Amino acid sequence: MPASIHETAILDSSAKIGADVNIGPFSIIGPDVHVGDGCNIGPRTSINWTQLGAGCHVGANTIVGGDPQIYNWEPVESWVKVGAGSVINELTVIHRSMYKGGATSIGEKCYIMAQCHVGHDCILGKDVTVTTLAGLSGHIEIGDYATIGGAAGIHQFVRIGAMAMIGGMSRLTQDIPPYFTVAGAPPKSYGLNTYALKKHGVPPEEVVALKKVYRILARSSLTAEDAISRIEQEFAGSLMVKNLVEFIKNAKRGLVL
Repeated sequence: MPASIHETAILDSSAKIGADVNIGPFSIIGPDVHVGDGCNIGPRTSINWTQLGAGCHVGANTIVGGDPQIYNWEPVESWVKVGAGSVINELTVIHRSMYKGGATSIGEKCYIMAQCHVGHDCILGKDVTVTTLAGLSGHIEIGDYATIGGAAGIHQFVRIGAMAMIGGMSRLTQDIPPYFTVAGAPPKSYGLNTYALKKHGVPPEEVVALKKVYRILARSSLTAEDAISRIEQEFAGSLMVKNLVEFIKNAKRGLVL
């Protein structure tokens, strides 16, 4: 089907609109925007410098591809890239990269609730949930299937591992390992996100291994270096544990354990 574009919407001449797209009243589709097939764009949205994959939804009064919030930033060509099937709900703001040729990246099937902020150069994996009023500063990385609770605030350059769960109103300034459940201000770990592990088909034996590893990391008196050494020796055959260890080794801001 051809696109359905409300008569009050404004489209830049460089915008590319796919088939079966709906664009609501008073929306502005600016330069270098590519809207994939089957997308739904709500009323009063502003979309610039953005590539929307097929089947995305952008809610009312949302800004995607706005300029990064940086003092004295000099405009360059940069983008927001949103994977297929992602939902960006109303009053959310997502800023494009600060770097020439760079992109703020939202993975496939992400669900971003109302009134969230995703800062420049953030990278979200697939099927990430960001809950209402959460604020992501620039350069944050979030792994696949992670969930960010409502009104959580996350510092620049923080990494959050795959399948992690962040509680509402948390304040994060350090990295969160994969599979962890973390909440608070300052944050503390409260075990593994076993719901996500089960939901995404992690084998029971891997879950058992991860629970043992969690106790070594978060509940023993070992130093981080000694804990990692012990884990590498005892759980060498576990891919999930290997991923967790690699994440920890690459931490640059410290860890919530």
